[in-house]
Amino acid sequence: MPKKKGSSLEKAAEQHNLQLSVIYTYDLKQQLKSKAVRFVYLLKGRGKEPGIIREFKGKFLAPGCFMMSAKKDKEIQEIFKLWKIPFKRKEILTQD
Repeated sequence: MPKKKGSSLEKAAEQHNLQLSVIYTYDLKQQLKSKAVRFVYLLKGRGKEPGIIREFKGKFLAPGCFMMSAKKDKEIQEIFKLWKIPFKRKEILTQD
């Protein structure tokens, strides 16, 4: 049976009481301005509407960069693919 990607990080997280998280980076420079603004509203929210980052209990680190629990990784990747936004992801271990 093939080894599941990230399984060694998951084991390390359990052994050391850490959380498996993912850092996402993206670049909107090649997108139409209107699409970029709509995508940022989706992530950060607008007015009283919370964005998906807050709803999923993620954290913005810098423009074009946020961190999220690995439990929401599939959903986040689907959003990037649906919007056709190029992105990179890196799994990390974090403390609460």
